[in-house]
Amino acid sequence: MHHWGTSGDSWQSFPAESPPFWFRGESAPLPAALPGSLADMSADPMSDLQRLASCLQQARLSQGLSLEDLADRLHMGREQLQSLENADSDSLPEPVFVIAQARRVASALGVSIDPEIQALRVSLQGRKPAPQPAEASSTPAQPLAMTSAPSRSSQAARWPLPLAAAGLLVALGAVGLVGYQRLVAPDGGSGSTALAPAGTPQPAAASAPESAVGGPAQALEPSGASGAGSGQLLLRAEQPSWLEVRSADGTTLFRGTLEGEQSFPLEADLQVLAGRPDLVEVVPPGQPRRLLGTIEQVRWQRFRAPSP
Repeated sequence: MHHWGTSGDSWQSFPAESPPFWFRGESAPLPAALPGSLADMSADPMSDLQRLASCLQQARLSQGLSLEDLADRLHMGREQLQSLENADSDSLPEPVFVIAQARRVASALGVSIDPEIQALRVSLQGRKPAPQPAEASSTPAQPLAMTSAPSRSSQAARWPLPLAAAGLLVALGAVGLVGYQRLVAPDGGSGSTALAPAGTPQPAAASAPESAVGGPAQALEPSGASGAGSGQLLLRAEQPSWLEVRSADGTTLFRGTLEGEQSFPLEADLQVLAGRPDLVEVVPPGQPRRLLGTIEQVRWQRFRAPSP
């Protein structure tokens, strides 16, 4: 197919070519995604976790260390270290604790895992649900009392002068009437209260305040005296802390975030794992309250049942 055009005073034809994209009303073609761009980044936290776990495992094997050797060096449980290297999300604590444990392992092995940690954080943030906008309240906001209510002094300043004078006269008359009644009242009357001489002993004060129900108030027991009941293991966390409790046969009794106190029957041995042992207190039966351990001692701890 040919198109006709002019060249000076004569017409000539030239072969038809595909018109440019701007002539066809199209946009410019997109370039192929470059390596390392956002299109190549994984949005799956499991994939990023597996890459992080693989990096730690290869670093350990390159140094000829076994799981037991590295776990003893870090004061960690072998099972927990193996779960980290296997990227076993079902056995790992919350992501914030996983990242902290991975950094500890990498520091002991002398490797850098900053790119893997950054990729894991980005993928985890991408999976967080968008915050819902707060619903607007249909009730209009009430003005502050200080700004809406006029002060008493300003109200008093607007009182008419005759009204203020009348109120003052009424008050003076009432004071005079009360004084007159006291002067004419007989001594020792039932309606009057005689002042006790200076040497008269006053009645003794109550030895203990009365409680709201009428009985004497009970002294509060010190917080340190409270402990676990007989055959109970008490766990307590002032701040939200990840925790897992298993029975002797491996059954999970609790797994999640602990805040406050919770007791577990110690009929048989119990195993406890805390993401932050320095934030969790434990009270075995008949023993004082203590911490599970330091921040580095992230490992399973066994508590034996009391002997019958």
